[in-house]
Amino acid sequence: MHWVERTLGRGARIVGKRRLTGGITSAVHRLTVEQRGRRTTYVLREWPADSGYGPRAVASEVAVLTALARHDIPAPRLIGATGDAVLMTRVPGRIDLMPADRDAWLVQMARMLVRIHALPIAGKPYESWSERFAVPADAARPELWRAAVALGPPPGGATCFIHRDYQHFNLLWSRARLTGVVDWIEACVGPPDVDVGHCRLNLALLFSPEVAERFLAIYEAEAGRTVDPRWDIHELLAYGDDWRNFLPLQIGDRAPLDVAGMTRRVEAVLAVALRRS
Repeated sequence: MHWVERTLGRGARIVGKRRLTGGITSAVHRLTVEQRGRRTTYVLREWPADSGYGPRAVASEVAVLTALARHDIPAPRLIGATGDAVLMTRVPGRIDLMPADRDAWLVQMARMLVRIHALPIAGKPYESWSERFAVPADAARPELWRAAVALGPPPGGATCFIHRDYQHFNLLWSRARLTGVVDWIEACVGPPDVDVGHCRLNLALLFSPEVAERFLAIYEAEAGRTVDPRWDIHELLAYGDDWRNFLPLQIGDRAPLDVAGMTRRVEAVLAVALRRS
């Protein structure tokens, strides 16, 4: 932690450290720093030194946060970095998985995604997360999954800057207002519908197929275009048996999760998407 204090400058002293819930590949801590009689909160994200993933993740997040600093998206600002950690400002707000007004929550999510897709930011090229697909062990309708795979790779098309992991675990809220977007290490240039499909997958897993469909309708209205169902399907195929293990860790005690019904809910969304394709 000495490098953090050195980075922040003379007199900086870490007086508090608390790990935040939800990190899977990295450990995220909230740091309280005292300096010149004032206390300021920062966020420190660290990767295991022996993971081999840290240097690539750090380089990616540093590049993206540096680019985002020139725009008005409510993202963290970069303070400093080492080979396996990134120090950034703390964006106000907290994760809210049980909003009082879910429709207003979805509208703000969709509007923010449209803003992100309009950013004139270059980045690394998109890489698929669906390459190692296997029919889920508890699939009730395996023919749906096979039909989705049989469609083959989605077509090309317009690309733009995308978050790549856009979903409710990476959004912060304060008084029912979306105040922050975090976790930018996978941001890249790719099809915007990748973000929509990934968000829909996560919405179906936590809530229902109906909530996922509602988000699609809102996003299309906000963006003024129709989402390509082939990319939507491609992102749904990123789901697998391991999601039943890590999703409860991400959610923690923030919301109830019907683990046994996860695959069934994704299948319902997949069936509708296939009818659109």
